Amino acid sequence: ATLRPLMAIYPAQMETTTSQDSNNNMASHRKYRMVALDLDGTLLNSKHELSDVTVDYLRSLNERGFVVAIATGRSAACTAHIVAKLNFPPNESAPKGAVGFPLVCTNGARGLRVLNKTYSDVGGVSSSSSVRHHEAHHRSNTVPLSATSSSTTTATANDTPKNPFLNNTLIIDEELFHTPLSPSLTLKTLALANRLGCVTNYYQNHHIYAVARTERHFELTRRYGILTGSLELYRYLNEKYNDAGGKDDDDIYNADNSYGYQLAVEKGPPSKLLILCDTEQLDAITNLVRTELNGEASETKTSEPIANVIRGTPPFFVEILDPEVHKGHGLKQLCNSLSIPMEEVIAFGDGDNDKDFLEMSGWGVAMKNARNIVKEIADEVGEWSNDEDGVVKTLQRYEAEGKLLFPAL
Repeated sequence: ATLRPLMAIYPAQMETTTSQDSNNNMASHRKYRMVALDLDGTLLNSKHELSDVTVDYLRSLNERGFVVAIATGRSAACTAHIVAKLNFPPNESAPKGAVGFPLVCTNGARGLRVLNKTYSDVGGVSSSSSVRHHEAHHRSNTVPLSATSSSTTTATANDTPKNPFLNNTLIIDEELFHTPLSPSLTLKTLALANRLGCVTNYYQNHHIYAVARTERHFELTRRYGILTGSLELYRYLNEKYNDAGGKDDDDIYNADNSYGYQLAVEKGPPSKLLILCDTEQLDAITNLVRTELNGEASETKTSEPIANVIRGTPPFFVEILDPEVHKGHGLKQLCNSLSIPMEEVIAFGDGDNDKDFLEMSGWGVAMKNARNIVKEIADEVGEWSNDEDGVVKTLQRYEAEGKLLFPAL
């Protein structure tokens, strides 16, 4: 392939580079073979879009054997359109095990190698792999009865799905790891969200299951669906409760039916749960969820936490994961599968869920727009925001400084 010269993308940037004082400590003897990228607030701009400049440069890195991975709080299906737009072909010069696109999703709970189906028989990759072709059956998507409506709306089962996983444009070449929530943590979280009057996203395989009991619940799920391009992934479970004849919620949503999520529970444990709420309630609900699930924080506390609770970004949700799960742990497992030491990985992030991720990588970069709590632990605070193609500009500087390691072609 013909690569766009580095100067053609950001000529001014290559003529003069300035670096922060923190970058002076970047190990001069160390070269990096891989970059792991958060999406929202980092690789994507404020409109949650991937710029053409970013696509061009990341493709050029991939074509030269430099490993580009995504590590995101989103599910695999919510990331699919980003992977599809990057459209990396299998790269024979990449490290062993890096044939498919390396993806850490649901905040480190799941690790995958993903292929465009066009390339599934390229370079010795056949479609008979043990975890290949996670066929996603496109079921009807029942929209819950709104507070002002008297009927439900159902998408027809014949609609062609747009999501690359649902229409099998992308396939899972291999599932590297998966650590879902335990049944007890799942039920405890659903009970807590029910008591708080919140709607919960239940992530199972490629779908998001939800019980939207009010118009506000539906608005919040729709906001999240638009944000992540996941509207068609939603499966609303409460159609049978819409005609409950005025029964109290406690009579409808209780432990016996997993607070309305029984059908989702029967399909399998969730990779994560996400409690949606209004922004002004987020900090209070985050603290309450942490306290309810893990107990009061104290220096003398001896019991282990039962959940990893993360304040969401953008700020209208709280994420609940298995206590051992976080992006840093997911990145480590991914690197093990690629035989790449963590010390040779650059990580970029902006949100609370990126802290472990940046700390455990060889070099952690907080975006200019990152939360202060992330900037405090990063090796470097970037000079540019996600709206300024900050990831690309920073990587180009590292390339110009000889920090990126490319295999011999």
